[in-house]
Amino acid sequence: MPAQTSFLGEYLRARRALVRPADVGIDSSRARRVPGLRRSEVAGLAGISQEYYLRLEQGRDRRPSHQVLGAIVRALRLDDVALEHMHRLARLDEGGPTGSTTDDGAGPPAPVEPALLELVDGLSGVPAMLMSAEQDVLASNTLARAIRPRLLPGTNFLFHLFTDRARAEVIDWEDDARRAVANLRFHGDPRNARHREVVGTLAIRDATFRELWARHDVEQQVTWVARIRLATAEPVELTCHSLAVPGGSGRSVMTLTAEPGTAAALALQRFTAMRRGLGAHSAASEVGRVA
Repeated sequence: MPAQTSFLGEYLRARRALVRPADVGIDSSRARRVPGLRRSEVAGLAGISQEYYLRLEQGRDRRPSHQVLGAIVRALRLDDVALEHMHRLARLDEGGPTGSTTDDGAGPPAPVEPALLELVDGLSGVPAMLMSAEQDVLASNTLARAIRPRLLPGTNFLFHLFTDRARAEVIDWEDDARRAVANLRFHGDPRNARHREVVGTLAIRDATFRELWARHDVEQQVTWVARIRLATAEPVELTCHSLAVPGGSGRSVMTLTAEPGTAAALALQRFTAMRRGLGAHSAASEVGRVA
């Protein structure tokens, strides 16, 4: 890594450019050459010296304390997820572990453990997928493949999402795109070869991705609501859960559920029953052909 490369510094520059001076009580009536806050203004709001803040942005100080990062988070109007991300970037600048497996580009990715495949398949009443930190679909059960037929194992969710077809089909495309990119920022490791491939490919292909990526938004996806059509004209609201797989691999199991007693729960039950019926019919037909 070049001496002047700083992942934390890049993040700080991007985030201070997004803060309007008026939002933090700074007079912005005079013309400014650059958008957002000046370094001196961030340093003043954080209660640290301008010289020290400059060293952080330039990567000349790679061991900021928790108190310093917390002060900068408050100055830039960020949240606890951003604070965790900044700590992770600082560790990355030092060349240390970041919480996910790194890959210098040599060799194929680690295979998926059989126990994880069994877990995903065993969730027969719930749509479930195993995702990588780069949002590659590593495994999915029958119900997930029925609900998301374009997201089969071996595909990448981001590559699917940033297409004209997805823009036309996905109900809340803008929210999904923002969330997915922020999730990649939070969980991805820029030293990982697959991460660089995904980001580089999408940056070339899609202007919206480039705009979202440049913001450096981060989001830790745990639970959120998605509107999906289940063989009906009207969409239903399903709850997405992302459960991190232990071990620092960056993988997660994503499931779709519905609140009991709601129209969405009934629609999911009917869809599940319909798919099971189709599966049984297909299996019976296959037996008949073999016989």
